[in-house]
Amino acid sequence: MGDLIGRLVVIRRRVPSQNASMYRHWRAYTTERDTWFILLRAQLPPRTPPDQPVRMILRSLRTRLVDYANLVGGAKPIPDCLIRLGYLKDDSPRWFHCDYYQSIVPKDQERTEIQFVPWAEDAPLPDEGPTG
Repeated sequence: MGDLIGRLVVIRRRVPSQNASMYRHWRAYTTERDTWFILLRAQLPPRTPPDQPVRMILRSLRTRLVDYANLVGGAKPIPDCLIRLGYLKDDSPRWFHCDYYQSIVPKDQERTEIQFVPWAEDAPLPDEGPTG
């Protein structure tokens, strides 16, 4: 995973609002997820999943801001694809953390930026639940 730290992946596609996909047929989600898979696969070849947690920053540069829950929900296909490609072991809190940001840009500059960053050394890993 160390080879990815600091890597910035730029996808010329806007993260959709969760509202835009939530009320559509399940096939619409599948189509959206498959599109993200193709775009991510072009820059991130498949690999063996890491044995350590992964932290990312996702920046959505778009013409209109959406509320935070819709941004996070609309970005769900991205970690799903990163699991399929072997860049995440799982998208549970034990294995994955993502900070989401958005900014307004002109339409011709809309994009999604995904940056892999170090897992905070001083931050404990999220608890996996009761041990006993």
